[in-house]
Amino acid sequence: MDRELKDLRDGLQHGRPEVNRGNTFGTTFTRWGRNNCPEKSFLIYDGYMTGKKQNRNGGGSNYLCLPKNSEYTSLQSPNIARNLYGVETDINGFYPDIANKDASCAVCITKNRSSVLMIPGRKSCPAGSNAEYWGYLMSEGHHSSRQPTEYVCVDNKPVGVPGGDRDNGDSVVYLVGGMCGSLKCPPYVNGKPLTCVVCSK
Repeated sequence: MDRELKDLRDGLQHGRPEVNRGNTFGTTFTRWGRNNCPEKSFLIYDGYMTGKKQNRNGGGSNYLCLPKNSEYTSLQSPNIARNLYGVETDINGFYPDIANKDASCAVCITKNRSSVLMIPGRKSCPAGSNAEYWGYLMSEGHHSSRQPTEYVCVDNKPVGVPGGDRDNGDSVVYLVGGMCGSLKCPPYVNGKPLTCVVCSK
């Protein structure tokens, strides 16, 4: 198994898609808020959760997990259109140990499972599927934000990036709650933080 995983990592890093033929690895997913993978899934790399600067127009709307071991070319450009920033978790009073700390992430691959789905509003998976991890739905969606970002499922036991304690406020994710109205309450509760689960099958 260790040899298979090493071959897979090498193949992904060197652009060899054929490395996955004939073995039992499945699909990839990102575990937001942690630097390791759940049991029965395997780590491809861990790194830093990054995104666009909050309250700034333009740039991408998705979050990226940048690896710790970056590689550059000789290209120099004074006209970078947009930059990526480390993402902080603004969850004061909820997880005080990591409030405003830089968020970690891990890119994982499943074993013998070909599909992965994030389900918002749940912390358990449907019968016949496997829970990779559960957590809380988060997004930049602060009331002062001018641009949308994606919703991500941040692990229920998050860990920050070592040394990432400074509150820069460049890119921040917040808890997401459902609001009653067109959204039926019950079963939802007005403003209560929404859970989420990442399932594989």
